[in-house]
Amino acid sequence: MSRRTTVTWTLIALVGLVVAGGVSMGVRALTTEDVGLTSEPITAGEELAPPVDRAKQRARAREQRRRQAARRAAARRRAAAREAQAPTPEPAPVTPPAVADDGGEDDDSGRGRGRGRGRGGDGDSGSDDSGDDD
Repeated sequence: MSRRTTVTWTLIALVGLVVAGGVSMGVRALTTEDVGLTSEPITAGEELAPPVDRAKQRARAREQRRRQAARRAAARRRAAAREAQAPTPEPAPVTPPAVADDGGEDDDSGRGRGRGRGRGGDGDSGSDDSGDDD
């Protein structure tokens, strides 16, 4: 390719990019809808709102405070009533049933029962091998 061909194709590519950018900006301008609020301040619509009735606001606030006070008083009365209830009696102690000792065979070795079964260290490992090689 000659130098002239390379420069021509480069210029055509740059013109194509400019045309594509211009078309996209034109389409954006056509499809964007202006609402018209950008020039108005935030408080522009306040004169359209109905006037505030301060007496009604104060009456509502008083009623709300009265209801809250009534709820707090009711909660205090419930708590006082709970405290005033008689305490529940403690259950009578239960004695375990007497176990008859019939003198049966009990070797008190503890092997095979309870915690520590199969552990070594205190001479009660649960195995018959005491480490002696006869």
